[in-house]
Amino acid sequence: MKYLPEFSLTDLHSAQAHYLIAWGTLTLTVVVCLAAVIQCNKLWLHRWLSLGWLSDALFSADPHQKKLGLRYLVGMVNCSAGVIALNYGASQGVIDAEACRHLTWTSLTVMAAFFVVLRTGWNKKLADPSMSELKTASAIGILAWGYLIGGPGAPVALMLLFIILMFGMFTTTSKQLIRASVFAGLAFSAVFVATAADSGANTIVAKMQMVYGGVLLIMLASVCLLVHEMARMRARLTQRKVELTAALAQIKELAIRDELTGLFNRRHMGNVLNAEAQRTDRNHGRFCLCLIDVDHFKAINDEWGHGVGDDVLRALANVVAAGLRETDVVARWGGEEFLVLFTDTDCEDAAVVIERIRVMLSNTVMTSASPELRVTFSAGLTTYQVDESIVATIERADQALYQAKATGRNRTERHTLFDGDYLA
Repeated sequence: MKYLPEFSLTDLHSAQAHYLIAWGTLTLTVVVCLAAVIQCNKLWLHRWLSLGWLSDALFSADPHQKKLGLRYLVGMVNCSAGVIALNYGASQGVIDAEACRHLTWTSLTVMAAFFVVLRTGWNKKLADPSMSELKTASAIGILAWGYLIGGPGAPVALMLLFIILMFGMFTTTSKQLIRASVFAGLAFSAVFVATAADSGANTIVAKMQMVYGGVLLIMLASVCLLVHEMARMRARLTQRKVELTAALAQIKELAIRDELTGLFNRRHMGNVLNAEAQRTDRNHGRFCLCLIDVDHFKAINDEWGHGVGDDVLRALANVVAAGLRETDVVARWGGEEFLVLFTDTDCEDAAVVIERIRVMLSNTVMTSASPELRVTFSAGLTTYQVDESIVATIERADQALYQAKATGRNRTERHTLFDGDYLA
Protein backbone atom coordinates (compact mmCIF):
# COMPACT_ATOMS: atom_id res chain seq x y z
CA MET A 1 0.00 0.00 0.00
CA LYS A 2 1.25 3.49 -0.88
CA TYR A 3 1.45 6.31 1.63
CA LEU A 4 1.59 10.05 1.12
CA PRO A 5 5.20 11.12 0.68
CA GLU A 6 6.54 13.76 2.99
CA PHE A 7 6.70 17.25 1.58
CA SER A 8 7.66 20.61 3.05
CA LEU A 9 5.50 23.72 3.39
CA THR A 10 7.62 25.29 0.66
CA ASP A 11 6.77 22.41 -1.66
CA LEU A 12 3.10 22.88 -0.81
CA HIS A 13 3.17 26.56 -1.74
CA SER A 14 5.12 26.04 -4.92
CA ALA A 15 3.99 22.72 -6.41
CA GLN A 16 0.45 22.36 -5.04
CA ALA A 17 -0.74 25.97 -4.86
CA HIS A 18 -2.94 25.49 -7.93
CA TYR A 19 -4.92 22.78 -6.09
CA LEU A 20 -5.57 25.17 -3.19
CA ILE A 21 -6.69 27.84 -5.65
CA ALA A 22 -9.03 25.35 -7.33
CA TRP A 23 -10.55 24.27 -4.02
CA GLY A 24 -10.95 27.87 -2.96
CA THR A 25 -12.69 28.70 -6.23
CA LEU A 26 -15.04 25.74 -5.84
CA THR A 27 -15.87 26.78 -2.27
CA LEU A 28 -16.69 30.32 -3.37
CA THR A 29 -18.83 28.99 -6.22
CA VAL A 30 -20.81 26.80 -3.83
CA VAL A 31 -21.43 29.74 -1.49
CA VAL A 32 -22.57 31.99 -4.35
CA CYS A 33 -24.83 29.33 -5.90
CA LEU A 34 -26.45 28.36 -2.60
CA ALA A 35 -27.05 31.99 -1.72
CA ALA A 36 -28.59 32.54 -5.16
CA VAL A 37 -30.87 29.52 -4.76
CA ILE A 38 -31.89 30.60 -1.25
CA GLN A 39 -32.38 34.20 -2.47
CA CYS A 40 -31.05 36.69 0.04
CA ASN A 41 -33.36 39.32 1.50
CA LYS A 42 -30.98 42.16 0.66
CA LEU A 43 -31.86 43.12 -2.92
CA TRP A 44 -28.40 44.39 -3.90
CA LEU A 45 -26.76 41.31 -2.39
CA HIS A 46 -29.22 39.02 -4.15
CA ARG A 47 -28.47 40.66 -7.50
CA TRP A 48 -24.76 40.12 -7.00
CA LEU A 49 -25.06 36.58 -5.68
CA SER A 50 -27.51 35.53 -8.39
CA LEU A 51 -24.71 36.28 -10.88
CA GLY A 52 -26.88 38.76 -12.83
CA TRP A 53 -26.22 38.69 -16.59
CA LEU A 54 -23.74 35.83 -16.12
CA SER A 55 -26.49 33.49 -14.88
CA ASP A 56 -28.59 34.50 -17.91
CA ALA A 57 -25.70 33.57 -20.18
CA LEU A 58 -25.04 30.28 -18.38
CA PHE A 59 -28.60 29.03 -17.85
CA SER A 60 -30.86 31.34 -19.95
CA ALA A 61 -33.12 34.08 -18.62
CA ASP A 62 -35.93 31.62 -17.82
CA PRO A 63 -36.26 31.81 -14.00
CA HIS A 64 -37.13 28.10 -13.69
CA GLN A 65 -34.23 27.04 -15.92
CA LYS A 66 -31.93 29.35 -14.02
CA LYS A 67 -32.96 27.79 -10.71
CA LEU A 68 -32.35 24.28 -12.07
CA GLY A 69 -29.01 25.42 -13.44
CA LEU A 70 -27.87 26.90 -10.14
CA ARG A 71 -28.81 23.70 -8.31
CA TYR A 72 -26.93 21.66 -10.89
CA LEU A 73 -23.91 23.92 -10.48
CA VAL A 74 -23.84 23.15 -6.75
CA GLY A 75 -23.82 19.41 -7.43
CA MET A 76 -21.24 19.81 -10.18
CA VAL A 77 -18.94 21.70 -7.81
CA ASN A 78 -19.15 18.86 -5.27
CA CYS A 79 -18.23 16.30 -7.93
CA SER A 80 -15.45 18.56 -9.17
CA ALA A 81 -14.04 18.71 -5.64
CA GLY A 82 -13.74 14.93 -5.65
CA VAL A 83 -12.07 14.97 -9.07
CA ILE A 84 -9.58 17.58 -7.91
CA ALA A 85 -8.85 15.52 -4.79
CA LEU A 86 -8.14 12.47 -6.99
CA ASN A 87 -5.84 14.44 -9.24
CA TYR A 88 -4.04 15.79 -6.20
CA GLY A 89 -3.49 12.24 -4.99
CA ALA A 90 -2.28 11.26 -8.47
CA SER A 91 0.19 14.14 -8.45
CA GLN A 92 1.55 12.83 -5.13
CA GLY A 93 1.95 9.33 -6.55
CA VAL A 94 -0.56 7.61 -4.26
CA ILE A 95 -3.28 7.12 -6.93
CA ASP A 96 -2.96 5.45 -10.31
CA ALA A 97 -2.54 8.37 -12.71
CA GLU A 98 -4.01 6.50 -15.70
CA ALA A 99 -7.16 5.48 -13.80
CA CYS A 100 -7.47 9.00 -12.44
CA ARG A 101 -7.24 10.44 -15.95
CA HIS A 102 -9.99 8.13 -17.22
CA LEU A 103 -12.30 9.05 -14.35
CA THR A 104 -11.56 12.75 -14.79
CA TRP A 105 -12.46 12.78 -18.48
CA THR A 106 -15.56 10.67 -17.87
CA SER A 107 -16.70 13.05 -15.13
CA LEU A 108 -16.10 16.13 -17.26
CA THR A 109 -17.98 14.56 -20.17
CA VAL A 110 -20.97 13.66 -18.02
CA MET A 111 -21.07 17.10 -16.38
CA ALA A 112 -20.78 18.83 -19.75
CA ALA A 113 -23.57 16.67 -21.19
CA PHE A 114 -25.97 17.63 -18.39
CA PHE A 115 -25.04 21.30 -18.80
CA VAL A 116 -25.72 21.19 -22.55
CA VAL A 117 -29.13 19.60 -21.97
CA LEU A 118 -30.00 22.32 -19.43
CA ARG A 119 -28.65 25.21 -21.49
CA THR A 120 -30.39 24.19 -24.69
CA GLY A 121 -33.68 23.57 -22.90
CA TRP A 122 -33.92 19.95 -24.04
CA ASN A 123 -34.69 19.02 -20.46
CA LYS A 124 -38.12 20.67 -20.83
CA LYS A 125 -39.17 17.78 -23.07
CA LEU A 126 -38.44 15.24 -20.33
CA ALA A 127 -40.94 13.95 -17.77
CA ASP A 128 -38.61 15.31 -15.07
CA PRO A 129 -37.07 18.55 -16.43
CA SER A 130 -34.70 18.74 -13.44
CA MET A 131 -33.22 15.31 -14.29
CA SER A 132 -32.62 14.97 -10.54
CA GLU A 133 -32.68 11.18 -10.37
CA LEU A 134 -30.43 10.74 -13.40
CA LYS A 135 -27.93 13.31 -12.13
CA THR A 136 -27.90 11.74 -8.67
CA ALA A 137 -27.34 8.25 -10.10
CA SER A 138 -24.50 9.55 -12.30
CA ALA A 139 -22.85 11.26 -9.33
CA ILE A 140 -23.13 8.09 -7.22
CA GLY A 141 -21.56 6.00 -9.98
CA ILE A 142 -18.65 8.43 -10.37
CA LEU A 143 -18.13 8.61 -6.60
CA ALA A 144 -18.09 4.80 -6.35
CA TRP A 145 -15.49 4.69 -9.12
CA GLY A 146 -13.50 7.38 -7.30
CA TYR A 147 -13.58 5.35 -4.11
CA LEU A 148 -12.32 2.29 -5.97
CA ILE A 149 -9.20 4.05 -7.26
CA GLY A 150 -8.90 6.59 -4.44
CA GLY A 151 -6.40 4.77 -2.23
CA PRO A 152 -5.83 6.66 1.05
CA GLY A 153 -8.24 9.38 -0.10
CA ALA A 154 -11.13 6.99 -0.79
CA PRO A 155 -13.20 8.11 2.26
CA VAL A 156 -13.56 11.52 0.58
CA ALA A 157 -16.01 9.82 -1.78
CA LEU A 158 -18.18 8.82 1.19
CA MET A 159 -18.30 12.40 2.44
CA LEU A 160 -19.29 13.66 -1.00
CA LEU A 161 -21.90 10.90 -1.26
CA PHE A 162 -23.47 12.11 1.97
CA ILE A 163 -23.57 15.68 0.61
CA ILE A 164 -25.13 14.54 -2.67
CA LEU A 165 -27.85 12.57 -0.86
CA MET A 166 -28.57 15.40 1.56
CA PHE A 167 -28.89 17.88 -1.28
CA GLY A 168 -31.07 15.38 -3.12
CA MET A 169 -33.57 15.50 -0.26
CA PHE A 170 -34.58 18.96 -1.51
CA THR A 171 -34.36 18.33 -5.26
CA THR A 172 -35.87 14.85 -5.71
CA THR A 173 -39.02 13.05 -4.67
CA SER A 174 -38.96 10.58 -1.79
CA LYS A 175 -39.23 7.60 -4.14
CA GLN A 176 -36.39 8.90 -6.31
CA LEU A 177 -34.11 9.41 -3.32
CA ILE A 178 -34.91 5.98 -1.88
CA ARG A 179 -34.01 4.44 -5.24
CA ALA A 180 -30.81 6.49 -5.26
CA SER A 181 -29.97 5.27 -1.74
CA VAL A 182 -30.49 1.64 -2.78
CA PHE A 183 -28.28 2.19 -5.83
CA ALA A 184 -25.61 3.83 -3.64
CA GLY A 185 -25.71 0.89 -1.22
CA LEU A 186 -25.25 -1.63 -4.03
CA ALA A 187 -22.56 0.36 -5.85
CA PHE A 188 -20.45 1.06 -2.77
CA SER A 189 -20.91 -2.46 -1.43
CA ALA A 190 -19.38 -3.70 -4.67
CA VAL A 191 -16.41 -1.35 -4.44
CA PHE A 192 -15.93 -2.18 -0.74
CA VAL A 193 -15.67 -5.86 -1.65
CA ALA A 194 -13.37 -5.09 -4.59
CA THR A 195 -11.14 -2.88 -2.43
CA ALA A 196 -10.95 -5.50 0.32
CA ALA A 197 -10.04 -8.21 -2.22
CA ASP A 198 -7.42 -5.97 -3.83
CA SER A 199 -5.78 -5.12 -0.50
CA GLY A 200 -4.00 -8.50 -0.43
CA ALA A 201 -2.22 -9.13 2.85
CA ASN A 202 -3.21 -5.77 4.33
CA THR A 203 -5.91 -6.93 6.73
CA ILE A 204 -6.42 -3.44 8.17
CA VAL A 205 -7.59 -2.08 4.81
CA ALA A 206 -9.90 -5.07 4.36
CA LYS A 207 -11.40 -4.62 7.83
CA MET A 208 -11.89 -0.90 7.25
CA GLN A 209 -14.07 -1.73 4.24
CA MET A 210 -16.37 -3.59 6.63
CA VAL A 211 -16.44 -0.54 8.89
CA TYR A 212 -17.16 1.80 5.97
CA GLY A 213 -19.88 -0.55 4.75
CA GLY A 214 -21.58 -0.60 8.15
CA VAL A 215 -21.41 3.19 8.44
CA LEU A 216 -22.76 3.56 4.91
CA LEU A 217 -25.73 1.28 5.62
CA ILE A 218 -26.59 3.27 8.75
CA MET A 219 -26.26 6.52 6.80
CA LEU A 220 -28.47 5.29 3.96
CA ALA A 221 -31.10 3.96 6.37
CA SER A 222 -31.10 7.33 8.12
CA VAL A 223 -31.48 9.11 4.79
CA CYS A 224 -34.49 6.95 3.88
CA LEU A 225 -36.05 7.66 7.28
CA LEU A 226 -35.49 11.40 6.87
CA VAL A 227 -36.92 11.27 3.37
CA HIS A 228 -40.04 9.53 4.68
CA GLU A 229 -40.50 12.15 7.37
CA MET A 230 -39.90 14.99 4.91
CA ALA A 231 -42.48 13.48 2.56
CA ARG A 232 -45.01 13.50 5.38
CA MET A 233 -44.12 17.09 6.24
CA ARG A 234 -44.44 18.13 2.60
CA ALA A 235 -47.83 16.44 2.37
CA ARG A 236 -49.03 18.24 5.49
CA LEU A 237 -47.65 21.57 4.26
CA THR A 238 -49.26 21.06 0.87
CA GLN A 239 -52.61 20.31 2.49
CA ARG A 240 -52.31 23.35 4.74
CA LYS A 241 -51.38 25.49 1.74
CA VAL A 242 -54.46 24.27 -0.12
CA GLU A 243 -56.65 24.99 2.89
CA LEU A 244 -55.05 28.40 3.42
CA THR A 245 -55.51 29.30 -0.26
CA ALA A 246 -59.16 28.31 -0.09
CA ALA A 247 -59.63 30.28 3.13
CA LEU A 248 -57.96 33.36 1.66
CA ALA A 249 -60.11 33.09 -1.46
CA GLN A 250 -63.21 32.87 0.72
CA ILE A 251 -62.11 35.84 2.81
CA LYS A 252 -61.41 37.85 -0.35
CA GLU A 253 -64.81 36.92 -1.73
CA LEU A 254 -66.50 37.93 1.52
CA ALA A 255 -64.62 41.22 1.47
CA ILE A 256 -66.05 42.20 -1.92
CA ARG A 257 -69.49 40.56 -1.79
CA ASP A 258 -72.71 41.56 -0.11
CA GLU A 259 -73.67 38.75 2.26
CA LEU A 260 -77.40 38.90 1.57
CA THR A 261 -77.58 39.21 -2.21
CA GLY A 262 -74.18 37.86 -3.30
CA LEU A 263 -73.61 40.98 -5.41
CA PHE A 264 -70.54 43.18 -5.13
CA ASN A 265 -70.62 45.43 -2.07
CA ARG A 266 -70.34 49.21 -2.07
CA ARG A 267 -66.64 49.29 -1.27
CA HIS A 268 -65.65 47.01 -4.14
CA MET A 269 -68.00 48.76 -6.52
CA GLY A 270 -66.25 52.02 -5.69
CA ASN A 271 -62.95 50.50 -6.79
CA VAL A 272 -64.55 49.19 -9.99
CA LEU A 273 -66.01 52.61 -10.78
CA ASN A 274 -62.71 54.39 -10.22
CA ALA A 275 -60.91 51.95 -12.49
CA GLU A 276 -63.58 52.32 -15.18
CA ALA A 277 -63.39 56.12 -14.92
CA GLN A 278 -59.61 56.03 -15.42
CA ARG A 279 -59.97 53.75 -18.44
CA THR A 280 -62.67 56.00 -19.90
CA ASP A 281 -60.55 59.13 -19.37
CA ARG A 282 -57.61 57.54 -21.17
CA ASN A 283 -59.66 56.27 -24.10
CA HIS A 284 -62.21 59.11 -24.18
CA GLY A 285 -64.95 56.51 -23.95
CA ARG A 286 -68.23 56.49 -22.09
CA PHE A 287 -70.23 54.55 -19.54
CA CYS A 288 -73.58 54.90 -17.85
CA LEU A 289 -74.63 54.52 -14.21
CA CYS A 290 -78.05 53.51 -12.98
CA LEU A 291 -79.36 53.69 -9.42
CA ILE A 292 -82.25 51.29 -8.71
CA ASP A 293 -84.47 51.55 -5.65
CA VAL A 294 -87.25 49.13 -4.64
CA ASP A 295 -90.60 50.89 -4.54
CA HIS A 296 -92.31 51.00 -1.12
CA PHE A 297 -89.77 48.65 0.43
CA LYS A 298 -90.52 49.84 3.97
CA ALA A 299 -94.16 48.93 3.46
CA ILE A 300 -93.13 45.44 2.32
CA ASN A 301 -91.11 44.96 5.51
CA ASP A 302 -93.91 46.30 7.66
CA GLU A 303 -96.62 44.18 6.05
CA TRP A 304 -94.80 40.96 5.19
CA GLY A 305 -91.87 40.97 7.60
CA HIS A 306 -88.13 41.42 7.20
CA GLY A 307 -87.66 37.82 6.08
CA VAL A 308 -89.81 38.48 3.03
CA GLY A 309 -87.97 41.78 2.56
CA ASP A 310 -84.69 39.87 2.36
CA ASP A 311 -86.23 37.47 -0.16
CA VAL A 312 -87.30 40.45 -2.27
CA LEU A 313 -83.78 41.89 -2.29
CA ARG A 314 -82.28 38.53 -3.25
CA ALA A 315 -84.80 38.00 -6.02
CA LEU A 316 -84.30 41.49 -7.41
CA ALA A 317 -80.53 41.03 -7.32
CA ASN A 318 -80.85 37.80 -9.32
CA VAL A 319 -83.16 39.36 -11.90
CA VAL A 320 -80.94 42.41 -12.41
CA ALA A 321 -77.78 40.31 -12.71
CA ALA A 322 -79.48 37.95 -15.18
CA GLY A 323 -80.62 40.84 -17.37
CA LEU A 324 -77.18 42.45 -17.78
CA ARG A 325 -74.35 41.78 -20.18
CA GLU A 326 -71.19 40.07 -18.97
CA THR A 327 -69.32 43.39 -19.15
CA ASP A 328 -71.83 45.21 -16.95
CA VAL A 329 -71.52 45.26 -13.17
CA VAL A 330 -74.19 45.47 -10.47
CA ALA A 331 -73.68 46.02 -6.75
CA ARG A 332 -75.84 46.46 -3.70
CA TRP A 333 -75.28 50.11 -2.96
CA GLY A 334 -77.07 50.16 0.38
CA GLY A 335 -80.39 49.13 1.90
CA GLU A 336 -82.80 48.53 -0.99
CA GLU A 337 -80.63 50.45 -3.51
CA PHE A 338 -78.60 48.85 -6.30
CA LEU A 339 -76.04 50.50 -8.57
CA VAL A 340 -75.47 49.27 -12.13
CA LEU A 341 -72.45 50.10 -14.28
CA PHE A 342 -73.15 49.89 -18.03
CA THR A 343 -69.75 49.85 -19.75
CA ASP A 344 -69.39 51.47 -23.20
CA THR A 345 -73.07 52.35 -23.13
CA ASP A 346 -75.15 55.55 -23.27
CA CYS A 347 -78.34 56.24 -21.35
CA GLU A 348 -80.63 55.38 -24.26
CA ASP A 349 -79.32 51.83 -24.60
CA ALA A 350 -79.11 51.39 -20.81
CA ALA A 351 -82.77 52.44 -20.49
CA VAL A 352 -83.78 49.65 -22.86
CA VAL A 353 -81.99 47.10 -20.66
CA ILE A 354 -83.61 48.51 -17.51
CA GLU A 355 -87.05 48.22 -19.03
CA ARG A 356 -86.36 44.62 -20.02
CA ILE A 357 -85.37 43.90 -16.43
CA ARG A 358 -88.56 45.60 -15.25
CA VAL A 359 -90.62 43.18 -17.39
CA MET A 360 -88.63 40.20 -16.10
CA LEU A 361 -89.26 41.32 -12.51
CA SER A 362 -93.01 41.56 -13.05
CA ASN A 363 -93.08 37.86 -13.93
CA THR A 364 -90.85 36.77 -11.04
CA VAL A 365 -92.07 35.14 -7.83
CA MET A 366 -90.30 37.16 -5.15
CA THR A 367 -90.77 34.75 -2.26
CA SER A 368 -92.29 31.32 -1.75
CA ALA A 369 -93.86 32.61 1.47
CA SER A 370 -96.03 35.03 -0.56
CA PRO A 371 -96.19 33.93 -4.21
CA GLU A 372 -98.69 36.67 -5.00
CA LEU A 373 -96.31 39.46 -3.99
CA ARG A 374 -95.06 41.59 -6.89
CA VAL A 375 -92.44 44.33 -6.65
CA THR A 376 -91.53 47.34 -8.80
CA PHE A 377 -88.55 49.66 -8.77
CA SER A 378 -87.58 53.18 -9.73
CA ALA A 379 -84.35 53.93 -11.58
CA GLY A 380 -82.15 56.95 -12.31
CA LEU A 381 -79.73 57.00 -15.24
CA THR A 382 -76.86 59.30 -16.14
CA THR A 383 -73.73 59.22 -18.29
CA TYR A 384 -70.22 59.71 -16.94
CA GLN A 385 -68.44 62.78 -18.25
CA VAL A 386 -64.69 62.58 -18.93
CA ASP A 387 -62.50 63.88 -16.08
CA GLU A 388 -65.35 64.33 -13.64
CA SER A 389 -65.45 62.66 -10.23
CA ILE A 390 -67.39 59.45 -9.72
CA VAL A 391 -69.16 61.12 -6.81
CA ALA A 392 -70.59 63.75 -9.16
CA THR A 393 -71.83 61.07 -11.57
CA ILE A 394 -73.52 59.11 -8.78
CA GLU A 395 -75.14 62.31 -7.46
CA ARG A 396 -76.72 62.93 -10.87
CA ALA A 397 -77.99 59.34 -10.97
CA ASP A 398 -79.43 59.87 -7.49
CA GLN A 399 -81.15 63.05 -8.64
CA ALA A 400 -82.67 61.17 -11.56
CA LEU A 401 -83.82 58.42 -9.17
CA TYR A 402 -85.44 61.03 -6.91
CA GLN A 403 -87.26 62.42 -9.94
CA ALA A 404 -88.52 58.93 -10.85
CA LYS A 405 -89.93 58.49 -7.34
CA ALA A 406 -91.46 61.97 -7.38
CA THR A 407 -93.25 61.33 -10.65
CA GLY A 408 -95.00 58.13 -9.64
CA ARG A 409 -92.37 55.38 -9.19
CA ASN A 410 -92.02 52.22 -11.29
CA ARG A 411 -90.26 54.26 -13.97
CA THR A 412 -86.82 55.32 -15.19
CA GLU A 413 -85.55 58.89 -15.40
CA ARG A 414 -82.44 60.13 -17.18
CA HIS A 415 -80.26 63.07 -16.18
CA THR A 416 -78.80 64.76 -19.27
CA LEU A 417 -76.39 67.07 -17.36
CA PHE A 418 -76.28 69.63 -20.17
CA ASP A 419 -79.57 71.37 -19.60
CA GLY A 420 -80.57 69.87 -16.28
CA ASP A 421 -83.72 68.33 -17.73
CA TYR A 422 -84.94 64.85 -16.79
CA LEU A 423 -86.05 62.62 -19.62
CA ALA A 424 -88.36 59.69 -18.97
